[in-house]
Amino acid sequence: MIAFIKNLPKKINYFFFNKISSKNHIFNLKIDTNKIEHFLELKNAIDKKNFIWDGDWDTKKIDIAKYRKYSASYNSIHEIYQENKDFTECEEYKIKSKLILNGKTSGRGQNLVELNDYFKSLDKLKDSLNQFGYKSQLELNNNKKNDEIGVVIGSNGEIIKLEDKFGGTHRFALCKLLEIKQIIVSVKAIHKSLLEKSDIKKVITQKNNEYIVSLLKNRIKVKK
Repeated sequence: MIAFIKNLPKKINYFFFNKISSKNHIFNLKIDTNKIEHFLELKNAIDKKNFIWDGDWDTKKIDIAKYRKYSASYNSIHEIYQENKDFTECEEYKIKSKLILNGKTSGRGQNLVELNDYFKSLDKLKDSLNQFGYKSQLELNNNKKNDEIGVVIGSNGEIIKLEDKFGGTHRFALCKLLEIKQIIVSVKAIHKSLLEKSDIKKVITQKNNEYIVSLLKNRIKVKK
């Protein structure tokens, strides 16, 4: 009875609003880097706080080969490390520095010194990835364990990169350039069609993500 009462708010939230909080259900997976073949624009992301996404959002995915045209962060890594541009000439730096000079928040630093330091730190990230491969945030002693490459899982079990602001865009770009074979992704949401009613009930009541990870492993080819 006590367990039922504790889970009642979650059940009510799902019954009336079709929502399961992503806060308690985001989990990480180790996958083949090339398994990510598409990305999703932020405008087509349903709800960052909801772990279950319904609808046809996954049909709006775009081929990952076109990602550079949509993401300044992704494009800039290619500009710096593939086209050998100075970081001050890359697309993202120009956008962020303009924001700072206009007195706005850049997301990469509060001033030009901090912005420059951030872009210089990408060299260390590149060297680390090249030498050690992709390391999880826990392996790097970062308490933000879900700050991995942000993805969602579509109705056909496809793993779709989220366009920026969900973490790991620079890391993902570098892994692609360096041909890193395996990466760790943070699953932010999954398509509702991947779950049966009984699955949803268990997802609501489970205290950990072991069940849902096991469930998805049977529907998409991934390594835990």
